[in-house]
Amino acid sequence: MIAREKAVGTVQGASVPQDQRDTASEEEITVASSKDLDDTYEIFKQQGDDTELDPEEARRVLRKIDWHILPLLMGSYLLQYLDKSSINFASVYGLQKGTHLQGQDYSWLSSIFYFGYLVAQYPGGYLMQRLPVAKVIGISTLFWGVILLTTPACKSFAGIATNRFMLGLTEAIVNPGFLLVMSMWYEKSEQPLRLVIYYSMNGWAGIVGGLLGYAIGHIKSGLQQWMYVFLIFGSISFLWGIVFTVFMPDLPSTARWLKGHEVAVAVERVAANRQGVKNHHFKKDQVLQTLKDPKTWILFVMAIAAQIPNAAQSSVCCDLTPDQHAFLFRVTCSGC
Repeated sequence: MIAREKAVGTVQGASVPQDQRDTASEEEITVASSKDLDDTYEIFKQQGDDTELDPEEARRVLRKIDWHILPLLMGSYLLQYLDKSSINFASVYGLQKGTHLQGQDYSWLSSIFYFGYLVAQYPGGYLMQRLPVAKVIGISTLFWGVILLTTPACKSFAGIATNRFMLGLTEAIVNPGFLLVMSMWYEKSEQPLRLVIYYSMNGWAGIVGGLLGYAIGHIKSGLQQWMYVFLIFGSISFLWGIVFTVFMPDLPSTARWLKGHEVAVAVERVAANRQGVKNHHFKKDQVLQTLKDPKTWILFVMAIAAQIPNAAQSSVCCDLTPDQHAFLFRVTCSGC
């Protein structure tokens, strides 16, 4: 503190006028608190306090955001559900026999995925705060694609259990990451509809997976059929991870498809949320505020209510498939 006062009050022993001293103090405050500023603060500041959005321009920017952001979220959410369910499709084609599973081993594989999912929640949140969210999600997609591609190499319960745990670690980024993406691009009133749109990909994943599983059932040569499930699903996810990493912008200011003033409009739109776009500084008071907010616990109950039956149904439906060839194809094609 003494050194700081000397730096502000004197320059090489000479006194500094009061107005310059006040200016220096303001600069110090700005530098000292800059870590608390939002990543888009400079863009917002340039707009000034009296800036009013043109409704037509705001709607045009919203349409652009929908066309460029929503398809990427929808594709990733579809693949996330499809890939964690890949074990169910593989079980139809001899996974248990190929990996020498016995007793409750198969049921444990479904649970182990969620063990990894839980473990990754805190480190995943930390990474998304410190690093660009879009890049973290995209790279996670690449990793889980690679993990799926390596699954056919597993020949025992220990090997495939480790593989499933790692898959849970990488897929854990998606849900919290998408919520952050939504808050960066959409007003609060716009978020529920978009969330429902990409969340509906769970149902489409069952349809797409059923069709792919039906096609895999017709492969009669080469590797064991259950291996093709992971090889095909993993290849699709790996390629999609590249697409997501390249085309998903980290911030409105880095979106190549927003031109000139449209960047400022995108930032101004979400300023009404009063929560910022991206900040790299951890704030304990916000954690306490979140824990005291009833909406936090409502969301918690909603997630539990949705995920428990969803996970249970997807884990056992294919395991209950009778071993009749024609009926097996019909059930697989129905999206089991």
